[in-house]
Amino acid sequence: MLVGGILMALGTFLDWVPRSSGLSFGSMGLFGIITLVLGIGIGAVGAIKAFGLPVELPDKIFGYTPGQLAMIDAFIVFIWTFALVATDFAEAGIHMTWIGAAMAMVGAALIDQPAATT
Repeated sequence: MLVGGILMALGTFLDWVPRSSGLSFGSMGLFGIITLVLGIGIGAVGAIKAFGLPVELPDKIFGYTPGQLAMIDAFIVFIWTFALVATDFAEAGIHMTWIGAAMAMVGAALIDQPAATT
């Protein structure tokens, strides 16, 4: 989840489409900014869970655990970037964000699994 969030955030700084206008965030405007914020948030939750940082996360937010919210956010980014990857003009940033979203979804699913007992 941590690495996926980092890849999502870093992917927003690379080109998503061929540069014709020179806009930042890969010429994706608001979606690039939202993806950056979600990537940082997912990465932060992943870091808190992975390293056991002394930060208290609420058990439930709007009825969902932080891991479930991270999975929902990563799924939204994954679907959007999947649609853009399917085009013939996708650049490296969209691929990095797409892979990062997939990694964040898997990490979020694994982080909410109950501990195995033997």
